[in-house]
Amino acid sequence: MAAPTAITSRIDRSLRALLAEVQDLPRTAEEWDALPDGERAAIALDWDHLLADYLVELDRFCREGEMTDDQQRHYQELLGKLREATPLLRRLGLLPLPIALHT
Repeated sequence: MAAPTAITSRIDRSLRALLAEVQDLPRTAEEWDALPDGERAAIALDWDHLLADYLVELDRFCREGEMTDDQQRHYQELLGKLREATPLLRRLGLLPLPIALHT
């Protein structure tokens, strides 16, 4: 099997990072009110980065046909999880989603 391209590796890393954070969001929401202000700010900054950089880039890679079939399936899974998590993201005051969550 050929070595993955830099773009393929980047897509895989971004998908893993975003999926992990979205899956962890319910736990974060449960703890949110008890967290110190500094920790909430750090979480918000992390989400800003994930959404504004990783998600926007993944959307571009998808639209430009740079994703493998497997990556496209994971990306669609991510979009579905983000749709489900939108009320939590809004409640926590995290950055609005910078892309449309259509399939």
